[in-house]
Amino acid sequence: MEALVDRFVEKHRLIPKGATIVVGVSGGPDSMALLNYLLNRADQWDLSIIAASVDHQLRGEASRADWEYVAGYCKSRGIPFEGKRVDVRAYQKAHRVSEEVAARHLRYDFFQAVMEKHGAHLLALGHHGDDQIETMLMRQVRGSFGIAKAGILVKRRFGPGHIIRPLLSVSKADIESYCRKCGIEPRRDETNDSGTYTRNRFRKVVLPFLKRENPLVHMHFQQDSERMADDFRFLDALAEKELSEILKEKTDNSVTVFIDRLLRTAVPLQRRVIHLILNYLYSTKRMVPAHQMIHIESLLEWLAREKASGEWHFPAGLRAERSYNYCTFYFWSGEAVEPYDVPLTVPGPTELPTGTIWAEWSHTYDKEAVGKEFFVCDMDKVRFPIRARTRRPGDRMRPAGVSGTKKLKSLFIDHKIPQKVRDVWPVIVDAEGDIMWVPLVRHGDYARYENETSVYLILKFEPTADFRRICNEGRSAGNTLYGGNDSREG
Repeated sequence: MEALVDRFVEKHRLIPKGATIVVGVSGGPDSMALLNYLLNRADQWDLSIIAASVDHQLRGEASRADWEYVAGYCKSRGIPFEGKRVDVRAYQKAHRVSEEVAARHLRYDFFQAVMEKHGAHLLALGHHGDDQIETMLMRQVRGSFGIAKAGILVKRRFGPGHIIRPLLSVSKADIESYCRKCGIEPRRDETNDSGTYTRNRFRKVVLPFLKRENPLVHMHFQQDSERMADDFRFLDALAEKELSEILKEKTDNSVTVFIDRLLRTAVPLQRRVIHLILNYLYSTKRMVPAHQMIHIESLLEWLAREKASGEWHFPAGLRAERSYNYCTFYFWSGEAVEPYDVPLTVPGPTELPTGTIWAEWSHTYDKEAVGKEFFVCDMDKVRFPIRARTRRPGDRMRPAGVSGTKKLKSLFIDHKIPQKVRDVWPVIVDAEGDIMWVPLVRHGDYARYENETSVYLILKFEPTADFRRICNEGRSAGNTLYGGNDSREG
């Protein structure tokens, strides 16, 4: 077995001489064989080996015994050992993730901490060729997309360096034989025999059939994995380049793209652009990407339809919201929109969920600065008190410079206001309930003033950064919500 692994390590340049390697060790055959292999190469390659083991506390005394076995094995052979017991169920409850995801987060967080402590740039894990077959088949059945279909990667970036998997070139049978030859008596996890887990069903039913057809099937799957990974990396690089042209805005919590530019891109790259976006957003929440190929295809079909607005839902609360030529991907908080109706402080600031209204009296104002974020009118025309509220069914206003009234809903549509912010958009009304001003959208016929007027009421709306970003998603070329200097026209 060691000769096969040597060739695999050399082919992929996995282990440079003088490397410090953290080895994830559970006590099972795979990780124990990996640890023993690396120890046998330590002098030849000038390696520093640190064993890291995590007790997930999911199997009671059995998992603790596994952890103690690894600690004792390392102590008897003078191997530096780092161990930790973690509360997976508490993490699962606090972060609302599955048991598997919680265990993975805690385990990999610990591995990274050990790497940083010892200045290691490699984390070696014991995945083998049979694991590769199971993973690739499971992801194919689930409809995974992109590089995930290539299964377990030989090497990938992680923490301060890389994860490496030297045993992908050998089978489970090779590992079991190696352990017997080296006198290793590994621990056994009884959950590996349970039919509850999908992987175990593939292991017990599908894998034996493939092995009977070809005992070296794991080698063919590994070769396919490497070729697929190379192809996907190339296509993803092209998609990254396309995304830079399609992207309108990217934050830690959302991504907004131009729909028309996306749909003009070659279809294979459209899929990969969406895949990159979804992977990015799931990773910001430390989630394993939950989307599949069917989600990406359905989204692209939806975007290709002639629609002005709407929403598309992905797993785990991720949403895509369409607003005219923009599509914004974000996580929905689940919070309901709360209407508000508050009196304005005049003079002074009034805090709203979407920003701040500043009010003042003045004998003068800067006519060049007046735009849609400002409202100016003669003080003696105002019926006090004035209020800021959210829209109501049937709202109409009399826009400045226009005869007759217009529905507020129509104004929002005309100005391409995104659907998701219409219910929280501030509407300024007087004591009679007449709409004086819709900030950033339109001034009412209140917005009239005479140069000889001695006192003006001046209002200014300062939106929050998030609200400013969202409302400008709906602007069309040359029609920004933050342009213009004619307070009468809006």
